[in-house]
Amino acid sequence: MHYHDPNKKAAHVVVFYRDFKDYGDYGDYGDDYGSEGYGRCHRGLGINAFMTVKVLRKAGIRADLCAVHTVDDVKKELTRLSPTHAVVQALWIGSSDQAALCQQFPNTHFVIRCHSQIGFLQVEPPSIKTLRDLLFLQELQLNLAVSANTTRLQGFLHKVYKSPVLYLPNLYDIERVNRKRDESHDHRVLRVASFGAHRLLKNHTTAAAAALMMAERRGSDLEFYVNAGREENEKGDSIYQALSYMFDRLPWAKLVPSPWAEWSEFRQQVAFMDLCMQVSFTETFNIVTADAVCEGVPSVVSSAIEWTPERWQADVDDAYDIARVGSALLWDTHGAEEGLAALEAYEKKALCLWLKYLDANPTI
Repeated sequence: MHYHDPNKKAAHVVVFYRDFKDYGDYGDYGDDYGSEGYGRCHRGLGINAFMTVKVLRKAGIRADLCAVHTVDDVKKELTRLSPTHAVVQALWIGSSDQAALCQQFPNTHFVIRCHSQIGFLQVEPPSIKTLRDLLFLQELQLNLAVSANTTRLQGFLHKVYKSPVLYLPNLYDIERVNRKRDESHDHRVLRVASFGAHRLLKNHTTAAAAALMMAERRGSDLEFYVNAGREENEKGDSIYQALSYMFDRLPWAKLVPSPWAEWSEFRQQVAFMDLCMQVSFTETFNIVTADAVCEGVPSVVSSAIEWTPERWQADVDDAYDIARVGSALLWDTHGAEEGLAALEAYEKKALCLWLKYLDANPTI
């Protein structure tokens, strides 16, 4: 067993993520969440799971990806695969179900990965209770650990709740890297995107305000791209409605809805942009920014996306500052390459941390 003779080459990692496509509840954090209008489909978790498995496989680790919908699905896959490590994406399995899994599969070590800062979890309050319950539960189980993908959340949980929390950063496979530009943006149409779910903390309206100011200052026509075609809450898509009002009766500016797409398709959409914006009030890794970097597109971001170059980061409550940073990146022909170097450095450290974990006794 891995506990007796820990060795990353003998490890078998199965990464579980909750698959929504054939179901109507769309709950990121369990079945009780959809009724509150939150917890809609989160493609990022599935992409993150895929990336984790891909990077681990490239590093020589036996790793498998499992899309599941219920705890019973998890049990079936654990019985079939008998992994040494089961990595569960997000906080969708309650503590009682998790305790049963730990007891039924004592030779598998469970890692529950929290991908959100505490500021984001406020919109899904039961997830905070689940997180607290799991922190208590791991003290009673030999084969359970809670992990965070940022040291900021890890530090908070350890300091306040005195609980050991693993730090396992996001893994991202840096492939198919393109160099999109070798000259500054100087054409008539400016294409800017603020991709992602229409949640208040994503701050799409401030991104739009900054994009409008940049285009007006440059004398460009603006195409502002956002994801659309999915009801984000029970009251409808109020954020898209707000964006529509911002662009109404501006003949030189157009709001462009971009349908949700599979990841490979989405990468092509990102590559079409001149600039991306991810000015969220709270974030951790942010896959969209990594996608843009690998397509040769720079991004204006918040300081919460900690791996990005400092000069990409703006005051996300100040449209003027976002416009300032964005304008500088549009003139810089090497902006995306600077981001790529930062992403490569981050991912090198992230993989080392994962391999170190898999090479050690997982009991906390």
